[in-house]
Amino acid sequence: MIRVLAFIFLVVALGMAYLQVNDRPAWADFISPIEQPINPDGQLIAVDPLGASSKKVITKQTPVSLQGQLDWLPDTGRPSVHAASLIPLKDGNWRAFWFAGSREGAADVVIQSAVWDASVKQWGQGTVVLDREGAQQGLGRYIAKLGNPVPIRNVNGQLQLYFVAVSIGGWAGSSISMVYSDDEGLRWSKPQRLITSPLLNISTLVKGEGFLLNDGSMGFPVYHEWIGKYGELLRLDPSGQVLDKRRMSSGRGTLQPIIFIDDEKHASAYFRQARRSGAKQIAVSHTADAGRLWTAAPDLTIPNPNAAITGIELADRTRLMVFNDLEHGRHRLVLAASWLKTNNDTSSQAAKDNYSPWKIIQVLEDESASQSNPKEEFSYPYMSMNKQGQVFLVYTWNRKRIKSITWEPNNLVAYLHQVHQEIASTMDTPTEMKEAK
Repeated sequence: MIRVLAFIFLVVALGMAYLQVNDRPAWADFISPIEQPINPDGQLIAVDPLGASSKKVITKQTPVSLQGQLDWLPDTGRPSVHAASLIPLKDGNWRAFWFAGSREGAADVVIQSAVWDASVKQWGQGTVVLDREGAQQGLGRYIAKLGNPVPIRNVNGQLQLYFVAVSIGGWAGSSISMVYSDDEGLRWSKPQRLITSPLLNISTLVKGEGFLLNDGSMGFPVYHEWIGKYGELLRLDPSGQVLDKRRMSSGRGTLQPIIFIDDEKHASAYFRQARRSGAKQIAVSHTADAGRLWTAAPDLTIPNPNAAITGIELADRTRLMVFNDLEHGRHRLVLAASWLKTNNDTSSQAAKDNYSPWKIIQVLEDESASQSNPKEEFSYPYMSMNKQGQVFLVYTWNRKRIKSITWEPNNLVAYLHQVHQEIASTMDTPTEMKEAK
């Protein structure tokens, strides 16, 4: 009898999966990044890509240091905070989200929010977006814990917040739900649950930044961690309903993907590695058909201690990434950059061939020399950029506070240009001259 019931259950599940696949809408392409390089004075300039065959004219300039404004998100009075994210608002301010409670996964965890006031350049008071009881009432189901809030703005300009909710078990038993706001986060809708799987609908979590596709739908990198651990790409309609889902990696060792888009068809995904054995490095996948199919690629030769990463692409196509450059522990956090090698907007090469190797340009936190045991934790970075080129980074500081760093566009562009020139100069220097130095 048990075998008969199991067989019936399998047939029903396969039927539901077939209907879901068969009902998928036509796929959409990525929105290609707009190449809009600017100089430190904010004027458009021609790209002088690293790796070009022509010799570069290096002019001496006053050295520029990268200056970021350091701040703390408001103290919630709760012992533990984690998983911050943020998004630019229409009025030029920023809104951040994170969860806070007695500990990660506790029943008293709430999703917090605060606004960065651009006029006074500081964070306002924190407010509660959602608590466990509110999620439970809104979703009409038991909720044990909340986590990982990630915002996105749909094609109509509506602010949406996706978060993880668990009804039973650990994070592997989670699902994604969403609330939306039509007044930039002052008031929020009743939560609604995403259906990401026709069977059980569990073990889908969100961490990375989403993006718009060229038909107005949204791409969201998510991950699965029940039995296997791998990345997936959700495609959502403007209301947050799931249109499609594609696997981005395989096996049991990749989590929390971030995506860099090359053009309408090509993109690269980088993953937090969670391998039980093997290289402790950032894992990579590529797509050549706008995310329908993903192919595993060699790891970046960058250490990753099973910790979250984040990244953005600037207007001139320079890419930035923040991560723990360690094989073990989260007591060091760095900012790295990678520059486009060519001016070819329709390149069919893999991104690893289009971009220079990642170079660490600033150490953000480092407790390597600390005698404390255990060492401080600097983790779960999340980076975003507004239309003016201002870059914001938020991350967990020792599970007690959320720290933020703001980089203004003129200083950031000038510093990256200086580092880029230094690399180009080194590449053009004859071998014997390099050795003499």
